[in-house]
Amino acid sequence: VSVDCGPPALLTPAMALRRRAGALAALAACVAAVAPPCDVTKSGQEVCDDYCNFRCGFYNASQGETGAPHRAQLYRITPANVTGVLNKDTGDARGDIGFSLAKKNRTAQCTNNPSMADCLLRGNDLYGVFTIEFDGQWGPYLQCNPEQIGGADPILKPDWSDDRNFICGQDCLAPTSTGCHSPFPTNHTNTTEDSSFGTKCFCDGTQRHHLTVGRSQPSFLKAGSWGSGGVPSSWVPQCQTGFYQVDDGQCLIGTVYKTLQAWSFDSAAALGCEACTDDLQCTGWSTKDNRTVELFAGNTSNVSGSCTGATTDGGSMSKQKSWFGVGTFGGFWYSTPVGGECPKGAPLGTGGCTWREVSSSYKNASCVVGKVDDSVEKFGAVCFNDCSQPLNRTSDCYLDCYRSILMGNAAINMSKIPGSEIVNPWLTAFDEKDPALGGCPEVTTDPCDSEQCDPLLPPSSLAIVI
Repeated sequence: VSVDCGPPALLTPAMALRRRAGALAALAACVAAVAPPCDVTKSGQEVCDDYCNFRCGFYNASQGETGAPHRAQLYRITPANVTGVLNKDTGDARGDIGFSLAKKNRTAQCTNNPSMADCLLRGNDLYGVFTIEFDGQWGPYLQCNPEQIGGADPILKPDWSDDRNFICGQDCLAPTSTGCHSPFPTNHTNTTEDSSFGTKCFCDGTQRHHLTVGRSQPSFLKAGSWGSGGVPSSWVPQCQTGFYQVDDGQCLIGTVYKTLQAWSFDSAAALGCEACTDDLQCTGWSTKDNRTVELFAGNTSNVSGSCTGATTDGGSMSKQKSWFGVGTFGGFWYSTPVGGECPKGAPLGTGGCTWREVSSSYKNASCVVGKVDDSVEKFGAVCFNDCSQPLNRTSDCYLDCYRSILMGNAAINMSKIPGSEIVNPWLTAFDEKDPALGGCPEVTTDPCDSEQCDPLLPPSSLAIVI
C-alpha cells in the first residue's frame, strides 16, 4: 500500500470502504511478520510514512519490547452504563492512577455540580479492569470522547454528550457528528515531538492510525517533565508551573508587602511560590539568605545582588494549584479503536485485527479510589489533623494536604509519599474482593444501550471474568 502520510483527505463513503479494505489486507500481512521498531531519529514525516505504510511499529526495543503479540491488564473509570473498551481510552495501573489524581482537584466542584463536564466519581461510576490482547505494534494515542450534540456551538457549548457513541482521533477532545474537534485546535502535522502525547501520525489512505492500538506516556505522567520550564527542574514542585526564575546575580526590588520565615532554600522556594499562588496581589518573591522570604506586590525590577527568587508569569497558571503531574507515577495510556477490534471469537490477526478483549470485571470507583485515599490519609495524618474537618474529602484544606503529600512540600516539612503506597492499594482493590483484605467487590453494570458495549457482558448481567 503506497500512500501519502499527511492530513486525512475527504473521502466519499465508497472510497473510504475501498481504502479501509486495502489497509486491513496490508495489516493482516503485517501481523504475521513483526515489523521493526520505528526509527524515531528520522524526521516526523519520514517516521509517519514508515508507520502509515506498515513498515514499522511504535514499540521500544531498547526497553525489551519485541513488537510481538502479548496481553496486558488495563483500567478505565466509566459511568455505570458505559462498558467495555470499544473506542475508549484506558491506562495501565500507573497511567490510570495519574489520570485519576490529575482530576482530584475537581472533587469540591463536582460534589456541588456532579453533571459538570469531566467530573469523576459522580456517585455510581465504575472502574473496569480489562485483559486485552494486542499485536504489540503500537500506533499514536487517540483521544476517545463521547459525541457532543446540540447547542449553537456543539464544540464549545453542547447541549449534551451521547455516551453511547464515542469517537476517537488525534486532537479529538470535542467530537461532533462532523468528526473530531478540539477547543484548542492544532494543525494536522506528522511529528514525534508532540508536547502532550509524543507522536502524531495522520495516515491518509491506509488510515492505519484508526486500526492500531494507540499508546502514549503523556508528558505530565513523567517525573520532572510537567513544569513550564521557567525555573530549574531541581526546584521544588510548587514552583514548576507559572513562575520564572530571577536571573543569577540579580535581586528583585519593588513593594514588599509580607515576609515569611524559612529554614532552607527548598522551604523558602516552596513558601514563596505557594504564597504567590494563593495571593492574587503577589507578583514575585526573593530571598538573600534562604531564611527570610520577601513577597512583592505590583511591578518589580532587578538590581545586581546575591539573591534567589522568582516572578509569576502573569497568567492564570501562577494563580492555581495545578494537579497535572502530581505524583508523577509514569505509566501509559492506551486507545482501542473499533476499526482494529477482532471479530468475536476470532484470534488476533484475523482480517488484520490488532486487539481483542479477553476478560473484564467492574468495581465501584468510589471503593477503589477510597483505598488510595486511606493510604494518603495515613501517610499525611499530621497535615490532615490540622484541618478543622480532617477527613472531609471535599474541603480545600483536605485537598491542599493531599496535593502536598503527592508532591512533597518543604514548606510544611512534608515528604513525598512513596509511589508504592499509592500503587499497591490501587492494585489490591482490584486483585482482592474482600474489603477486609483491601479489596473491592465486583459489581453489576447498568444496562448498556450501544454498539460499543462490552462484548463479554450481556445487557443487565453481572460483570464476569472468563
